[in-house]
Amino acid sequence: MKRISVVYAFLLMAAASMVLPGAADAVLVEGDIYLTAQSFQWKELNSAGAQLLKESGPLYGAGGSAKWHLKSVTLKAGGELFGGVIDYDGQTIETRNSPSVPVQTDANYWGYRIEATAGYKFMVAEKASLEPFIGPALKYWERDLKSTDAARGYVEKWTNIYARLGMLGVIRMSNGVNIFAEGGVKVPIYNENRVDLFDITIEPGKEEAYFAELGFKWRLLKTSLFYEGLRFSRSDSELANDGQRYLQPESKGDIIGVKAGVSF
Repeated sequence: MKRISVVYAFLLMAAASMVLPGAADAVLVEGDIYLTAQSFQWKELNSAGAQLLKESGPLYGAGGSAKWHLKSVTLKAGGELFGGVIDYDGQTIETRNSPSVPVQTDANYWGYRIEATAGYKFMVAEKASLEPFIGPALKYWERDLKSTDAARGYVEKWTNIYARLGMLGVIRMSNGVNIFAEGGVKVPIYNENRVDLFDITIEPGKEEAYFAELGFKWRLLKTSLFYEGLRFSRSDSELANDGQRYLQPESKGDIIGVKAGVSF
């Protein structure tokens, strides 16, 4: 817990260092409030690459952001809440006393994401701009696997801290529509999966993942399609309170969704 607290503190100080200096002299040029619907898929693989489990289903959320301009420098901060119930198709954990058996159940998800970025905007044409950006982000979610006749459910508490490096492009059309696209890479800083049932904290391995978004803004309306990847390599095993050792297998998440809201 001490280590994760230090990482949280670092994240908050990094965000504050980007957003607070000069904020009084900045001009608030854009604020967004939106709703989101997402198609979520999660897979876990064994060391041979075979699928151990798959989860899929819809997630729903709401979020917002604010962006300032300091001449060509941009500062942005935002957050999002999300949740939903998705289908779990997997198996129980094999132990010394019991083999693995297939399990189908529901998994309740809820979580949040906070992020801050600093960028530099420059014009590449009269009505077109590019903006490279970088900044820290934190994504936290809880994965509540429901009990069945074959297996006891439990809750996983995930923390994913990373840096976002990307590029935003905007084209301003003559009819007042702004078309925007952004994409980039998520560079992992710290991962944690806490399972209270086993009194264990596992640190999934660090792998880069990618994100992208494409949309348009017209007057107050802003809508987009987006993609977000989650990638974790196999963790080391940790000793649990039942005397067994557990690990987080290689895990892959993919989110495709739509955002719709207002921009002011």
